[in-house]
Parts: sequence; structure tokens; C-alpha cells
Amino acid sequence: MRTAILLNFKMATFFIAKILVIIVCNILGLQCSYIASDSKDEYLDAIQNVGDLYSREFNRYRRKGTSELKKQFYKHKSLENTKNVILRDINISINVGSECHVYNLTVDCSKLNLKEIDSSWFSNNTEMILLNDNLLIKLVNSTFVHLSHLTHLDLSNNEISLIDLLAFDGLTSLKYLSLRYNSISFNAVSTNILEPLNNLQLLDLIQKPIAGITDVPVSLLQSLTKLRTLAINTFNSTLYFGHEFLNLTHLEVLEITGSTRNVTESSFKNVNGLKQLIVRDMQLLKRMDDKVFVHLDKLTSLTMAYVSIDLQRVLALLWPFKGRSMSEIYFEGVTTTFYMPNLMKNGYMTKKDLMYATDICLDTFTVIDCNIYYITANAVSNRTTWDRCLRNIYFSRNSFIGSAFVLFPVILLQNLTKLTVSDAIRTCQTFIPFPRLSFLEHFFQDISLGYLSLDGQTKFKNNLANQELSIPNGTFYVYVSKSLTSWNLKRLVSDFSLRLDVTFCGADNLQYIDISDSGFHTFTGHIRGLSSVKTAIVSGNDISHLSENFLDELYGLENLAVSKCQLDRNFIALKFARILQNTTKLKVLDISNNSLNVLSKETFAQNSELLYLSLSGNQFKDIPFDLKFTPNLKILDLSSNIITTLTPETTKAVDFLNSNNKLFQLMLNGNMLSCGCHDLSFLQWLNSTLVSLDNNRNYTCMNKDGERTNTLAFSDLESLWRQCWGEFFFYVALITLCLYVIGAVLIILILRNKNFFVSYFLQIFGNSKLHTRFDYKTDVYIGYSEEDYRFPCIELREHLEKKLKLNTFLIDRDLLASLDKASGIMDAINSCWRVLLVCSKSFLTDEDWSMFTMRSAMYAQNPANPARIVIMVHTSCLFLLPSELLSVVNDENILVVSEWKINYILSEKLRARLMA
Repeated sequence: MRTAILLNFKMATFFIAKILVIIVCNILGLQCSYIASDSKDEYLDAIQNVGDLYSREFNRYRRKGTSELKKQFYKHKSLENTKNVILRDINISINVGSECHVYNLTVDCSKLNLKEIDSSWFSNNTEMILLNDNLLIKLVNSTFVHLSHLTHLDLSNNEISLIDLLAFDGLTSLKYLSLRYNSISFNAVSTNILEPLNNLQLLDLIQKPIAGITDVPVSLLQSLTKLRTLAINTFNSTLYFGHEFLNLTHLEVLEITGSTRNVTESSFKNVNGLKQLIVRDMQLLKRMDDKVFVHLDKLTSLTMAYVSIDLQRVLALLWPFKGRSMSEIYFEGVTTTFYMPNLMKNGYMTKKDLMYATDICLDTFTVIDCNIYYITANAVSNRTTWDRCLRNIYFSRNSFIGSAFVLFPVILLQNLTKLTVSDAIRTCQTFIPFPRLSFLEHFFQDISLGYLSLDGQTKFKNNLANQELSIPNGTFYVYVSKSLTSWNLKRLVSDFSLRLDVTFCGADNLQYIDISDSGFHTFTGHIRGLSSVKTAIVSGNDISHLSENFLDELYGLENLAVSKCQLDRNFIALKFARILQNTTKLKVLDISNNSLNVLSKETFAQNSELLYLSLSGNQFKDIPFDLKFTPNLKILDLSSNIITTLTPETTKAVDFLNSNNKLFQLMLNGNMLSCGCHDLSFLQWLNSTLVSLDNNRNYTCMNKDGERTNTLAFSDLESLWRQCWGEFFFYVALITLCLYVIGAVLIILILRNKNFFVSYFLQIFGNSKLHTRFDYKTDVYIGYSEEDYRFPCIELREHLEKKLKLNTFLIDRDLLASLDKASGIMDAINSCWRVLLVCSKSFLTDEDWSMFTMRSAMYAQNPANPARIVIMVHTSCLFLLPSELLSVVNDENILVVSEWKINYILSEKLRARLMA
């Protein structure tokens, strides 16, 4: 009881304090920011989710160099500070005269277009300041003099060109300083500006590539004896770090960029303690000596990105690292080739090129966007060292002319955990390809040269790894390393059929596989050996042919992406439940952009653990499955379908799911909803439901007048209700008038169809009898213009005679030359069951005989055969039909066509009008 009272008292105190501070801020005109929550658990969950995201980004940027890593570190550090704030009591911070955000001991002033800094923005105990991405021009004296606890200062991406002598005075605890991408000419600043920073460990001085920027004077760095990481430009023709760098005994990471043209044996002689070297954006580099790395005997990580030198040349420089252990060798954009390579000089990779790299005990080897077009079959034949050490291979964005499958042997490396060989399909550029055979022949041609032997039974043996790759009894066996957990083959092959059964051997730990945006098709075989796979990304392939048991043995599958795969909508509607039958652990499923329109209600009957389902970009009109089978569903994406409304049954099911699963989200953006009167219940549901909806519950919709609007415009449902009922009663008031109108319409109909009515009454009250087709000599008289004779005389005639088995009369074919044409036309019409007038433009306007034919047909129509005349008219000629002809022809006997061609609909209409 006492604890509860104290807790309530503490919370009340927090709220009172918050209100008082806001009042004070308003009175004094200050800018106040605060972080508050009624539930600390909710904030902790939110921060944890964001923290996980930043952790993933942090790891991804780790491989991109010091600058990106540092930026991610700042974000990560800021997030940690934010978390500390939340773990404390509610923290209210007052920022006087600035728009900066304060998170505990971090002040974030980034991206605010600031042109100057006010030292009053920062409290004495501030530990991190982010001033990046602003418009700062100058750093003045004593700006940070009171910040003795500051450890991180980011001034990157500004316009700084001047730094006063005492700009950094007082920053005795500073460890990280970034001045990247400014416009500082170091010849114009004092070499003593960094002297107060005696604890600095990371310094980034890389500047924008503009005129007037010079190399960093070595004397500027002399006082930084604790420096571990340094990033600088170099503009000298020959790269050289002087003997002064020997004083930087703790320097371990060096990043260089600039316009240097030559790197010699002595370039790194005085920085021989480096553990990580990053060379990036050196497009003018022309020469690197053979012994350029000979002094770097402690180096464990080498990164070269967008350096204008052939990869073959760089690989030949790795000889000093033979027999050593290194964590990573990373090459990206290391090439001088931007178009078609000269395969006698560059663009290829051979065993000789990799002879030193394969002799280094590497953890990670990366080759990205280096314009490698061809790899010889024996390139990775020396795998003894890699077999013991290599864990990660990334080989991406190299457009192959030869086969990418020559890298297949590396998949058998004993300790390999991640293999990425992706983005090898060219998109915009086209090259003359190497001679191609069928895929299997080409595969065997490339692979078997040094690794596999082919016998008469289509059996292959890997001599180095003592493994087999075989296709006995129509099953394709693929052997992989037992340590492999991730395999990325995105955009690797342009054409590969999976109609054969595929068995993976050794893939017991494989959890991730990506074959998206490739040429895989015909998924009719069986896949075995992938029971441990949790994530499969198959999007962007042709899965129009799919076996219903294709996923039967992927028991561990949790994430499946099948977007843009041309799925057969009819097959999926009937068999998707069977396809997913064994994937009972499925949590994430993406089948977007497949033009699907129907799913069976029991589709996910075996997938009760489903958390995320994307059906966007299809043609569904409602939620196409029963939500009772997905009780754990958290996100359902139905965006960009053809949904106009959700039925009351559907909204009730959605609300019920949300009542059991409080985090359920429904995405409807991109659908053209209906905002008419018949959708009042749906609009009310949008405004009142507890379900989390996207786009702030505001969707494009069509109102009752056919105008495009949005759902938020109908938040006042009472007004809409009155509009709807008012309109209804308005129509009720017009009933009497409508009756008069209906009477007038009936009179008009009777006058227009008097022949049918006369015939009807004559049959009832008289002795008249309706004629049948068998009372006439000929079934159909075809009237047409001599100018447009091709369609009626050829296609139409053949269809009537051969398909409908009707005999026809054509004046050009059947009228005897000895007879008078006018008499012949009249006699032929009177002897025909139906008169079919093909009313082309010339028939209606140009020919006298056409008018004679029409008038003869009108005179021939009588009560005994009231539907004798059938008109076939083009849409462009409707207005040319004579009114006297329309007065004797029923609307049902007017066939309007958009083109003079027989199709199924026209054929059925002809059958109904000519044979009835």
C-alpha cells in the first residue's frame, strides 16, 4: 500500500513539474522539449526496436569505411543516450534560442541550416554534439571552452573554411572529431589549432574536392599522440607519409583519398603500425609499386574503393600478406574499365591473379563492381588456405560474359558461412557474349576443366574436395559446405529451369537463400535438403509453372518472398493452401504484384504463426482468406489492389482479430475506395475502429457523384447520412412524374416496335402464324457495299456457312446475270429468313443500291417475321443509320462492332439473331 502511494505521488510530481516547466518556457519565450510517457514499457519496446534497426545498419556500414562507420556510431551513440533518458525519470530539457534536440548528454543540431554556433546551446556536462549537415562557415574562439566533458564532435558536411586558433580550446576530453567534407585550406589555419585535443583518438580531415585544398601539414598532427584513426586527403603526385608520422605510435586506422598518382614502396614506411588501411576515391591513381605493402606487416584489413587501377594489378600486390592472417580484403570499384573490357589486359580473373589472395588466411573477401567479366575455371583451385580460414565471400555487381558458376567450388570451403555471388546480369549495357551451349553443357564446360570429370552417366566428381555433383535418375545433386548459413544468388543467372528434382547435400545449417530477380523458371521439380532454411527470397522469377509440392520439404521456412513472379492466378486460387501445407512455421509471406484476384478461404489453414502478409499490387476486392486461420497476424498489406469497400463481415473479422492481437495493422493505401451512401457502415468503421490503419486513415475514394476525394472528408457521417436519405426522399417525391415518363417511354417503345406488337396480337386474336426459318428458301441475305466487300463476302460468309451452317445469298455471287438487279434483290430478300445489312460508311452514304436494299428490306418485314432485319454497324457509323430503318428494327437486332472481324461475342450474337 505504501509503495503504491509513493509511486502515485512520484508520478503526480513528474506531471506537475512538466506543466510548471512548460508554463515557465512560454512566459520566458524559450523553446522546450520533453520526453514523457505514461508507460515506460512502451518506450522501452520502441527504443529496443529502433536499436535493433540501428544495430543492423551499424553492421552493414562497418564494411564501407571509417567515415560511414563513424556516422553510424554517432547515431548508435545518440540512441544509447536516448535510451538512458528513458530509463531515468521523465527528462525535460530546455534549449534556449535554438532548434537543437537534446537527449540526455547529447545535443543534436544536425540538418538545421545553421550558419553560426552559440555556445549557450550546450550545457557544461554535454558529451556529444552533432552539428553535421549545416551551413557553418567559421569556427570562432572559445565556442566549446566550457565543454570539458565533450567526447564526440561532428562538424562534417558544412562550409567551414576558417578556424580560429582557440576554436577547440577546452576540449580536453574530446576523442572523436569529424571535419569531413568542409572547405578548409590547412595552409590558412594555424598548425596549433589541435593542441588542446591531447586525448583525441579519431580525426577525420577529408575535405571537399575543390580548388585550393592542400595536404594536411604534418605539424598539425604532432600533438595528437593518442590518435588511433586518421582520415585525410592527399594531393601530392607521389604518396608519402614522412618520418613525423613515427610519433603517432598508436595510429592503427588510416583512410586516404585524393588526387595522388603514384604510390611507392616507401609510401607507408613510416606508418607501419597500421592494422586497417582504407584507400578510396582516387580516380587519378596511375601506378602502385610492387612492394607498396611490404612495410605493413601488422595490417589485418585492406579496403580499396573506387580506385582507378585494374583489380588484376592490385591482386598482384598482395604478395607481402602471403601466409598471414587478415580479417578482410575489400575491393569495390577497383577498375580502369568502364565499357567493354580488353580480355588480353583486364576484366578477367585467373588462378595467377588469385595466387596470393588464396594464400592469405582471410575471414572476408569482397569484390564488388570491379568490372570482372570472365573468371577462368581454375581461378580458385588453390583453396587449401581458404578452406581453413575463409568465412565470408561477397562477389557482386560484376557483369559476367562467361559463367558465374566457375565460383561454384568455393561453396565447399569447410568454414564458409556466407556466400554472395550476385548481380551478374547486365541491365543496360549489352556485349557480344561468349559462344553459348545449353545451360548444363555450358556449366559442365566451365566447371569440369580443373575440378570435375565427365563420364557417360552424366556424373561429376570434385577432385579437390572429394565431393560429387551428379544427375542420376533426373535428380540434380548440389554439395555445399556444412558451415554455410547464407547463400545469395540474386541476379546471377538469366535462364535456368527447375523442372528437375534438386537435392542439396550438406546444407544442414543453411538458413538464408536469395535467388531473386534471376532467370529461374519452371518450378516443377522437388527440392530436398533445405529443411533448415528459414528465409527464401524468390521474387522476380517466372513461377507461372509451379508444382504444388515444391515447398513440401522446407519445413523450417519462416520468411518467403514471391513478389513479381507471374503466378498463375487460377492455380494459386485452387492450390496455394496445398503449396503451403508443410510450411507451418511461416511468419512472413510476400506474394505482392502477381495480379492475383482470388484465394481460397482455407489458404492459410496450416500457417497459424503468420505475422506479416503482403498481398499488395494484386487485384483483390476484399480480404481473400479467412482471418480465423491467422490469429497471430500483425500486419496485412492490401495496398494497391481494387478494394472499394470492406463488407460488414470482413470488418467484424478484422476487429475480432485486433481484439486478440492488439498490434494488428491493416494497409489499404493505393485502393480506390468508395465513399457512396451504400458505404456508410464502412466509412464509420474507418473512423472508429481500433485497428491500426496506414496513411493516417486517409484514403483516396470516389464519392456518390463520381468525383475523386478522400475518406477524411467524410468524417462528419451525420451530414453524409442526411445527404443520402434526403436524396432518397427526393426520388420518392418524383415517383408520380416518373410514372408519366415511364408511360411516355412505353408509348415510344410500342411505336418503335409496332411490328412485334401487331404480330403478337394477330397471333392471339387472329389466324396469323409466325414464320420459321424452314419456311424460306434461303437462310440469310447479306446486304453490303461493293466497296467494302471483303469482310461480308469472305470472313462473314465463311463464318455463317461453315460455323453456323446457314446458307446465304450474296448479290455478286448468286444473282443471275439474266435477271434485272432490282427485281433480283427484292426476290432474294423476300425468299430469305433474315436480311443481314453490313452497314459500313460507304453502304450508308455512297451507293444507291445500298439504299434500295435497305428500303426493300423494310418493305419485306411483316408481322409474320417481325425480326427479319438484322443490322451490323461500325461504332463510327451509328449516327449515319437512317431513322426510318431504326423505326422498323428492334434494338436487339442492331449489332454494333468496333472492328470488322469475327470474334466470339459477335459470333454468339449472330447465332442468336439469325437462327432464332
